[in-house]
Amino acid sequence: MHRTALQLVAVTLTALLPLSHALQAQTATTVTFEDAVRLALKQSVTVRQASNTAANSEATVRQRSQALLPNFTLSTSTTENYGYNFNQNEGRIVDQATTNFQIGANSGVTLYDGGRNRANLREARLTDAANESDLVRARQTAVFTVAAQYLTLVQAQEQLRVQRDNLLAQRAQDSVIQRLVRAGARPISDQYQQQATVASAQFSVVSAERNSEAASVSLIQTLQLDPLGRYRFVPPAMSDSVRVARFDLDSLLTKALGSRADLAALKTRMEASRQSISSASGARLPSLSMNLGYSSAFNSASNLTFNDQLSQRRNGSLGVSISVPIFDRGVASVATQQARIAADNVRLQQEDRAQTVAGEIRRAYLDHAAAVQQFEAAQAQLRASELAASTTLRRYEVGAGTLVEVTTARAQLVQAASAVVTARFTLAFQQSLMSYYVGDLVPEQVALQ
Repeated sequence: MHRTALQLVAVTLTALLPLSHALQAQTATTVTFEDAVRLALKQSVTVRQASNTAANSEATVRQRSQALLPNFTLSTSTTENYGYNFNQNEGRIVDQATTNFQIGANSGVTLYDGGRNRANLREARLTDAANESDLVRARQTAVFTVAAQYLTLVQAQEQLRVQRDNLLAQRAQDSVIQRLVRAGARPISDQYQQQATVASAQFSVVSAERNSEAASVSLIQTLQLDPLGRYRFVPPAMSDSVRVARFDLDSLLTKALGSRADLAALKTRMEASRQSISSASGARLPSLSMNLGYSSAFNSASNLTFNDQLSQRRNGSLGVSISVPIFDRGVASVATQQARIAADNVRLQQEDRAQTVAGEIRRAYLDHAAAVQQFEAAQAQLRASELAASTTLRRYEVGAGTLVEVTTARAQLVQAASAVVTARFTLAFQQSLMSYYVGDLVPEQVALQ
C-alpha cells in the first residue's frame, strides 16, 4: 500500500510538470505608450471620480429643470364600514356594511417663488459645466502623470543599457590587461585594479536594474494593472536627435490663462455662486402657487349605480395661494450671507489658481530652456569623452599611459553617456508636454518626440 501511494504521488507530480512549465513560460503582456495612455484614461481613479461628479451634476440639472413643471397626483381609496355609521354621501345613519370608494386627481404649480427655482437651475447648469471642465483637466493630468512615469521608466532602461555596455567594455579591457600582464608588459596590480573596476561596473548594473524595476512598479500602480502580472513596457519611437522647439513666455502665459480647464472651471463656479446668492435672496420675496383638483366617489348604501354615482358626485377645485414672508427668524438673511462668503472663497481660489498657473508656465519655460542647454552640453561632453577615452586607451596599450588614466577616462565616458540619456529624455518630456501646462493637451493625441 505504501508503494502504491508513492506511485500515485509520482504520477500526480508528472502530470503537473507540464502545467508548471506552462506557467513559467507565460509571456509578459506588452504595453506600449499608447496602451498606457488608454489605460490611464480608463483606469485612473481621479478620472473616474471626476466622471461620476459630472454625471451627478447632470442629474441635478434634470432635477431642477423638472422643479419648474407642475406636479400631478392620482389617488384612490376604498373603505369598508360595519354597524352604525354616518354616511356622508347619503346624509344619514345607516346600519349595514357599506363600501366607500373615492378617486381624485390633483395638480399644483409654482408660478413665482422669488426667482429661486430659476436661479437654482442656472446654478446647476453652471456647476455642471464646471464639473465637465474638471473632468477635462483630470484626463489631461492622468495622461501627464503616465507620460512622466513612462519617460522615467524608459530613461531608467536606457541608463541600464549604458551600464551594461560599460560592463562589457570593462570586461573586454580586463581581458586585454590580463594578456599584457602575462606578457610582462604591465604589473599584476593593473590586473587587480581592473578586476575591482569590473566589480564596480557589475554593482552599477544591479543598481540600474533596480531603478528600472522600481519605475516599472510605479507605472503598474498608476495604471491599476494586476500586481501579479508580468508586463513588458515598450519604449516609444524616439530619434537620437531631438528637434529643439522654441517657446515665447508671454505667448505661453496668455494661452494658458485662456485655455486651462481648471481656470475655466473656477470662472464658471464664480458665476454659479452668484446664482446661489440670487436664490438665497429670493427667499425674502412672496411666492405664488396654483392648485387644481378633481374627484368623485361611490358608496354602496346608495341605490344608484357605480357609474351614476361617479357622474353625480364629481367635483373640482381651483386654488391660488400667496405666501408673504414676514419674519423667518433671519433664515434668508443668513443664507444670503453664507452664499456671499462662498462666492468670495471661489474668487480667492480663482485668483490663487491664476497665480499658480502663471508660476507653472514660468517654471516649465525655464525648465525647457535649461533642458536645451543641458542637452547641448551633454552632447559636447560625450564627444569629448569618447575622444579622451579612445586616446587614453591607445596610450595605455603602447605603454605611454597608466591604468588610472584609462579608468578615469572610461568613468567620464560613462558619466557623459548617462548625462546625454537624461538630458535627451528631459528635453523630450518638456517639449512634448508643454501643451499640458498651457491647457490644450488632447489626451488621445499625446506623442513623445
